[in-house]
Amino acid sequence: MKILYFGRLQDIFGRTEIMPSRHPNQTVSELLDELRARSPATCEALSRPFRVALNQTILIEETVVLHDEDEVALIPPVTGG
Repeated sequence: MKILYFGRLQDIFGRTEIMPSRHPNQTVSELLDELRARSPATCEALSRPFRVALNQTILIEETVVLHDEDEVALIPPVTGG
């Protein structure tokens, strides 16, 4: 599994992607909780609005079970002009 960070999340996490180990039957929601627990900065960053895409499709629900080959993208709102 691969997690991709975009926008301000790249700055907060200090990288564009990570490849964490996946737990059996882990859902997207559980993965996000695990990431939030890593540090106060990650908890704050993932408490702000952002979208989650799984294999390049925006998710509506975070109850989807992850698989080893999945790509999860965390995408903050886009601003600018």
